[in-house]
Amino acid sequence: MINLTLDLGSRFVKIAVQQGDTVTFTRKDTINFYKHNIDRTDDGKIAVNLDFLGVDTQSATILTTGYGRNLLQFSNTTAISEIKAHFHGAKSQTKEDNFTLVDIGGQDSKVIQVTDGYINDFTMNDKCAASTGRFIEQAANILDIPLSEFMECAESPVALSDTCAVFCESELIGKLAGGATDRSLAAGVNLSVARRLAPAIDRYSPTKIYASGGAAQSSALLHFLSELTTVNVEPLPDTQYNGVIGLLAYINLQGL
Repeated sequence: MINLTLDLGSRFVKIAVQQGDTVTFTRKDTINFYKHNIDRTDDGKIAVNLDFLGVDTQSATILTTGYGRNLLQFSNTTAISEIKAHFHGAKSQTKEDNFTLVDIGGQDSKVIQVTDGYINDFTMNDKCAASTGRFIEQAANILDIPLSEFMECAESPVALSDTCAVFCESELIGKLAGGATDRSLAAGVNLSVARRLAPAIDRYSPTKIYASGGAAQSSALLHFLSELTTVNVEPLPDTQYNGVIGLLAYINLQGL
């Protein structure tokens, strides 16, 4: 039996294939995935080519989540909401029933309150890019700092008055012209993202906070979040594949 799960996000497509006790993970850039693995059939429908995985998709149990979750046309495909997928992923990875999860994706951010093993409430920001991984990536490109280094910058953060992703470049250039260092500006960006996220987390008065998503790999962001919420924010063991891990957990839970 083959279980195939896909998290079709705005920045990356994350894939997990489970065959017996073996699980393999694959990640593809979303733009490249759509360019090279999407075709249109003669009747105008969208067809997704997953041959690169080397598995029989017709006999597999397939679950999808993310912005592109309704894209796959296989008859054996079920689409699951991101909230449910990330909840099951965090629960599976932590083995805990009471916690708050902050998922910082490329296009949105989500905060999920889990109580007694169930989703009690959640809040989602998909209107402003300033609390997402895309904003961090954009700022790193503007400052010409490798993303891995950018996400470690937490010293002497520069106060940023305009945290809008659209106007980020002009403000950073102005601060550089005024003598700020690129590392202190990177720290300022990390702090500004944390400040955007903290109020959504604080509404649940959490005592245990986990983080998922690509930006959860940022030690600086988690440091600032921990300071602002006064609770230690821990990254999940696997931050980027939490969605597909959650889908695998859902398959096993439901006996699909």
